[in-house]
Amino acid sequence: MRCGIFGGSFDPVHNGHVQAASAVGGMRGLKRVYLVPVGQPPHKPDGCEASFPERLAMLQLALREHADAGPPLEAVDLEGRRAGPSYTVDTVEHLRRSHPGVQFELLVGADMLADLPRWERGPDLVRQVCVVAFGRAGTALDQARRAFQGAFEQEVVYAGEAPLADLSSTEVRRCLAAGEPVERLLSPSVEAFIREKGLYGAGPQPAGN
Repeated sequence: MRCGIFGGSFDPVHNGHVQAASAVGGMRGLKRVYLVPVGQPPHKPDGCEASFPERLAMLQLALREHADAGPPLEAVDLEGRRAGPSYTVDTVEHLRRSHPGVQFELLVGADMLADLPRWERGPDLVRQVCVVAFGRAGTALDQARRAFQGAFEQEVVYAGEAPLADLSSTEVRRCLAAGEPVERLLSPSVEAFIREKGLYGAGPQPAGN
């Protein structure tokens, strides 16, 4: 059985995350995709804007509203239960121990693929998973694939473009802080959660919406 691992800050989770995980999982014929919010991101000394429990809650809300025909999507809280910086290789090793017989595929966008040679214990990571890239084909993806293959002497599987793959949490946070509409960016329950908690500078739902 093959399953996917799709990690990220999810600060906040947006429609691009969910649709990409579902679409790539479907293209690869995966039985399930585990979405893993980072606990303490090594590349962000100040951490995420929302707490881990808040980001996990938003992810769980988004997945409850997800109704596509792709593989089941499941939120995993592993990295929030570990102390210290969160490294993908530790998460992969835990999932492999707890799911014997499952072959895991690590689903990454082109931006993450470019950075993967600098990840903690990168060689150990790529020996344990098949790395599957998605996103818009072009120069950036080609450069990232060459960098990965040069570092690890291993091929990257390209799954193709995914819906809303270019959408970013940074843009979502900007829209929320500026009071701009976010209906196409977030699931209704996630937007309601953000406004209820006052996250990212978002105020209450404007009257008439």
